Amino acid sequence: MYYTDNQGNRVPISEADQRWLTDSWFHTQQLKLPTDAPRAALTYRVSTKGQVDHDDIPLQKIECRKFAQNHGWRVVAEEAEKGISGSKVSASKRDVIQKLREEAEKKTFDILLVYMFDRLGRIDSETPFVLEWFVNHGVQMWSTHEGQQRIENHADKLMNYIRFWQAAGESDKTSMRTRDRLRQIVSSGHYTGGFVPYGYRIVEKGRVNKREQAVKDLEINEDEAVWVREIFEKAANEGASGYCLAKILNGRGLRTRQGAKFQANNVLRIIRHEGYTGYIITKSARSEHIPELQIVDQELFQRANEMVSRRSTKLEEAKRLASQSDNPTLLAGIVRCAHCGAKMSAFLHTDRYKLADGTVREKVKPKYNCYQRGQKLKDCDGQSLYLAQRVDDVVLEVVHEMFTRIRTNPYDAAAERRVRQMEQEQRRQKQEAEKKLKAIQHRLEGYEDEVIRVIDGTSKFSEEMLARLIARTEAELQQEKQNYEELCRGLQTKETVSDIRTYYRDFLGWANEFDCASLPRKRAILSQLLDSVEVGRGYKIIIHMNVNYEQFLHPDTQEEFCTADICAGG
Repeated sequence: MYYTDNQGNRVPISEADQRWLTDSWFHTQQLKLPTDAPRAALTYRVSTKGQVDHDDIPLQKIECRKFAQNHGWRVVAEEAEKGISGSKVSASKRDVIQKLREEAEKKTFDILLVYMFDRLGRIDSETPFVLEWFVNHGVQMWSTHEGQQRIENHADKLMNYIRFWQAAGESDKTSMRTRDRLRQIVSSGHYTGGFVPYGYRIVEKGRVNKREQAVKDLEINEDEAVWVREIFEKAANEGASGYCLAKILNGRGLRTRQGAKFQANNVLRIIRHEGYTGYIITKSARSEHIPELQIVDQELFQRANEMVSRRSTKLEEAKRLASQSDNPTLLAGIVRCAHCGAKMSAFLHTDRYKLADGTVREKVKPKYNCYQRGQKLKDCDGQSLYLAQRVDDVVLEVVHEMFTRIRTNPYDAAAERRVRQMEQEQRRQKQEAEKKLKAIQHRLEGYEDEVIRVIDGTSKFSEEMLARLIARTEAELQQEKQNYEELCRGLQTKETVSDIRTYYRDFLGWANEFDCASLPRKRAILSQLLDSVEVGRGYKIIIHMNVNYEQFLHPDTQEEFCTADICAGG
């Protein structure tokens, strides 16, 4: 039998130590103790899946059982946590800690023994108080390596806090070393484990790790890569949706890695994954280009993703792809019910009516349908059907007025000035955030330097006050870091002067092209120019304009076109 040490080496367990893992043998040893021996609860924890796989628990169990027996303690409970991170999972969410607390309140054990105190956790703002809670409830806290932790005076409390503060720092350093090593492996073009993207497989190619164990690498699975290429080609060249592509894959009997049918989100994840262009990509690293892993080229990848982005309604900058229907409607994809908010579908509807002589006539007309109303899926008091031509004519009248305005109004540099002012303001906010971060970090360093003076008894702070100040300042620092990251992300995605000019050119180009464009092209233009068109009972129509193009209309008319509220006559 083996266990894995801190350096990742597999160490054999001697036969003498293996006896302590045998419950029946250990029970026999426990029977030799007096009946009034102190009662002890033992708890073990490993934080990663790798430690679980390599069975790291036996080492802790052997040492804890030995320690309890040698001290004459009768073990009344043993609890183990496998794959639970002590630095990420709060004690309030750990079942074992909560169970031990309940048993401590019932006075079912006198001693809580761990392999090392960091097995209780590595959260410096929480774990010291978990240990203190047990002590305050009459439980002695022992570690096989660190002995007993007492809470009898202010020095004990401070040392208790420092121990877990140090453990949290070690946990952060371990995580950093692990991330750096994984980043190095990925940057070198090697697979580091985890999910295998559709279109690839893992194989052994002769590479070994530091323990001379074979590790696997990625290679293209040609049977699956054929379908991946087709997904990208249909998305880029035909504008196929995720739902449509999933239906095609399922119709051919293909399944996901889990054996389930493909869903739209599965397909979209494939299209969004840049690794198909020949890279190994993780959250923190990206390899150099690896030609043997390339399934699609960069140009096809970009075109497919641009088309997907245009279909997405979640992105603010997204442009809707015009509906690929054959019916003669202009607003398919952007028309909505003004009563329930549901997207309306466009289809050819057959009206039947009987003449005076009894003859039945049929007339096919394109209509917009509120499906939620027709199928009674929502509480909607609008109409089920609206004549498409009647709605389209009203919208066209407003759009032509928009195009007339953009042709007659010269380009106004005011929008560029507004963007530049916003850039200056965001840079100012960034500088202020950086100053605030430095001030908080300086304050935290001062508190940390005060720890030694508290131990010497020369500090003006009590240990409780200093612990609270450090915890509060660390939380404030974390919050400010999050605010700073959000501000930086905003700077990266802000509208630029170049974007303003591109929007203007698009708008003016559509104005000059629209009247002579084909019906599908008109649909495509309207799907980008307008956010939505709401149609209500009595043909009350509300037109919402895309804000990217609204800014070029004269200020006096922006309100009119942004939300045009019109009642169709007739």
